[in-house]
Order: sequence, then C-alpha cells, then structure tokens
Amino acid sequence: MVDDQVAREAYLHYRQLLDDSWMGVAICWTVLVPHGGSALSLAEIGERVGETGHYEVYETDTFEHEEVFMHLSDDAPWAMLVDRSDRHVALFENNGFQGVYPPVLSRLSMGGRAYSAYWNANATNSVGFAVDGEMVLSFDAMFTEEAVGLPGWERWPQVQAVLPSFDWERGESWRAAALTAIELATGVRLNEEWVGEAPSFLTG
Repeated sequence: MVDDQVAREAYLHYRQLLDDSWMGVAICWTVLVPHGGSALSLAEIGERVGETGHYEVYETDTFEHEEVFMHLSDDAPWAMLVDRSDRHVALFENNGFQGVYPPVLSRLSMGGRAYSAYWNANATNSVGFAVDGEMVLSFDAMFTEEAVGLPGWERWPQVQAVLPSFDWERGESWRAAALTAIELATGVRLNEEWVGEAPSFLTG
C-alpha cells in the first residue's frame, strides 16, 4: 500500500532536484536492499558490477559516508559512486548505465532486491527491478502503459502506484516518478548533498 501524500512529497522532491540540477540530463541510480540487513563488501559490489573482477576502488574524502569512486580498468571503462550500509547499497552514475543493465542488476540483487533507473540526454531510459538474482521487470518509463501487465509488474507495487500517474505528454516528469518509485520501495533518497562533487570524479 502506497501512501499518496508520501508519494507526492517524494515526487515533488525529485521534480525540484531534476529541474534545478544537472541530474535531469543523464544519471543512473541503483539501490540494493539486502535481505536480513547483511552488508556487502566493496569487493562483492565490484565483482557483481564488473563480473570480470577488473575494477579499482578510490576512497574519497568528499562524501560523508563510505562512498567510493569505482572504475573498471578494462576496455569498457565505467565509473560510479558507492554508498553502503547494512540496510542498503546505493550506486550512482552520471554518465553510464551499468546499474540498470539486466545482467548487472540481476547479480546485484542476489540475496536481496535491486532497483534502478537510467536516462540520458536523448531521453533513452530504462527502469528495472530484480530479486534474488532474477530480473523481474525492465521497461521504458516514457511508455509505462506498455509495462502494465508484463510479468513482474505486480511484484513492484510502488511503481504500479506512481509511474502511471505521471504523464510526460502533460508536462509531468517520468524521471521524478521513477526515482519516487525507487525511494518508496527502498527508503533511500537521492539528493544533491549525497552526490556532492560527484561530477568531478565521474570521468569514465
């Protein structure tokens, strides 16, 4: 059950965030909620994202928690910020989409639930949900009506409650709605303070 007032407040938060910052142009935001509050190590996160095991971790003093800069050192470089606790793992990319890529999202979800939303400057986008290594749902948020009824649609009640209500053709924000659905499912909020100086580190 989704509280409409809570959902509306979250949507307005993301609408303002995306309207007032560079994050409205291109990001990928991924949140993993482990079952039973079991924290993942940085090595586990790197292996799940990179699969090949070729990754580097850069500790930073820019962020308040244990965020790090991760960079894959092979022919397909990527970079992301990582924030981990015993309640969640949050991954942020401002120029990439590893988190929403089905094989990666599936691996990230092992032992938990993983949610991701991605878009670029051309509005190419994807919203995904995986559980225990299984890709449950993946769809284009601009055309949410095409996702209704897909196998897995009923397994993400927050996205059912939020995304169909915000129609981009009426000037509403499918981007903000996608982030709202992730927050409602995970309890994790993306804000500008969390990202801080991220663009100076995410050089790909």
